[in-house]
Amino acid sequence: MSLTEYFKELQSHDWYYEYSDDHSVWTKGRNARQKIQAAAQENDLLMKMYNDYADYVFNKMPKPVIENYL
Repeated sequence: MSLTEYFKELQSHDWYYEYSDDHSVWTKGRNARQKIQAAAQENDLLMKMYNDYADYVFNKMPKPVIENYL
């Protein structure tokens, strides 16, 4: 998976899936999270991208941009 593809995955991921009352939404979100986390485990830069994007979503940090990782 390229950096650009991975970044798009982070952007399109439903970061709040755990709050859904719909089990199918929860399952889809969990599976997507597992996929993006598994990719991050293989590459330090992807892990940084994941952590930066999670900080943006949950900790109100600045929104990451792909150019910072290229």
